Amino acid sequence: MGAELTLPDFLASLGKTELKPGGSYATGALLRMLDVGRHEHLLVVGPHAGNTALFATMTTGATTEALVKEESEKVTEGDPALKRRSTARIGKSEEMPFSDAHFDAAMIEATLALQPEPQRRATLKEAFRVLKPGGRIGLHELCWRQPPTPEVERSLASVWRGEVHPQVVRGWWDALEQAGFGQVRNELAVVSYFTRQGMSADEGEQAAEIFHNAFETPEHLQRFSQAYHEFSENRRYYGVIIATAVKP
Repeated sequence: MGAELTLPDFLASLGKTELKPGGSYATGALLRMLDVGRHEHLLVVGPHAGNTALFATMTTGATTEALVKEESEKVTEGDPALKRRSTARIGKSEEMPFSDAHFDAAMIEATLALQPEPQRRATLKEAFRVLKPGGRIGLHELCWRQPPTPEVERSLASVWRGEVHPQVVRGWWDALEQAGFGQVRNELAVVSYFTRQGMSADEGEQAAEIFHNAFETPEHLQRFSQAYHEFSENRRYYGVIIATAVKP
């Protein structure tokens, strides 16, 4: 089990719920950088977007809409009071089911780095389209702290086992600017998948259960250990970019 899963899906199979590379820290930092106001309308794209959107509504007071892949990812459907403030729509990031100039801000997490370049360009183009003039976009994505060696690129492909295309910081800036955005700024954070602090902050008491599940079978342990050592031993290469930009 796990051989056919991407790294985030494998971690999810062990019970991990926070599947974004910078964890809850990066999500919180991104919301602060976007400075979302209570009268604004925020788009949320990424793993467990429905939960993130609800968290954003509760912490900022903004009205939120999550872009989700299927009906089961909608988290506020059964609560009319919550649904008035945080809703979800099924759709694709490269073909968003929203009208032009619909949002004041958008946050995209753990999505663009997992897309081939044509799909990534289409997603950013769609984000540009659905934002109002002056609207802000925020990214939380895997990045390279320095250009990787071919060996490190092969190692990442080996542990990830699926599409993964981190960019150096300048690469993420270029992607935003090519989509039409300006006023780019960014911070860097650590990849929190395997750090003790990140695991504790993201998973709480469930962290111990995740480690227990990782030791459950030799296959689980081998895969978990391989990924843990890759991100630990090559941490000078791996990082998380938290970036914002503005639609003119």
